[in-house]
Amino acid sequence: MATYDMTTSATVGVSTTSIASHNSGERIPYCVEAILDIAALIADGYTEANGDIFQLLEVPANTMHLASGAEILTAFNGSSPTVDIDFAAGDDIIDGGDVTGTAGTYLAAGSNGNAVGVAVLDAADTIDVKLIASSADVTVGKLRVFAILCDIGDKSAARASAARDTLA
Repeated sequence: MATYDMTTSATVGVSTTSIASHNSGERIPYCVEAILDIAALIADGYTEANGDIFQLLEVPANTMHLASGAEILTAFNGSSPTVDIDFAAGDDIIDGGDVTGTAGTYLAAGSNGNAVGVAVLDAADTIDVKLIASSADVTVGKLRVFAILCDIGDKSAARASAARDTLA
């Protein structure tokens, strides 16, 4: 059995654009966020119904989802409203988060999920908030949802092209 150091161009088959060289195509995690404002939606004509789903954050294809969370900016009113947050309106990120708390409160993970969860998305998707309010009487509430993402798309073709153009 042999060991091959794929980080150095001294190894047969490894080019000078190997992973050993730091390049401008570095993948830096970034944060995205959006605010769900029920009062503003109602002012624009929205009528709340139990189970409404709000596609809040766009996540591009070839992205690694590192973590997500939600912060109550304005407490939700109504009969014990909660939210599920996840891709495809699921509850893997936050399950049954109580949104009646005070401003500045971060939602905790529910029994089915966690606020920090790694997932790789092959196709573009959205992080959704499902509002659960059986009495359909929520008229106020503001929730900030955020996610830490990292682009993991294949950049090798772009690096090879850039290296070729530099040498020309």
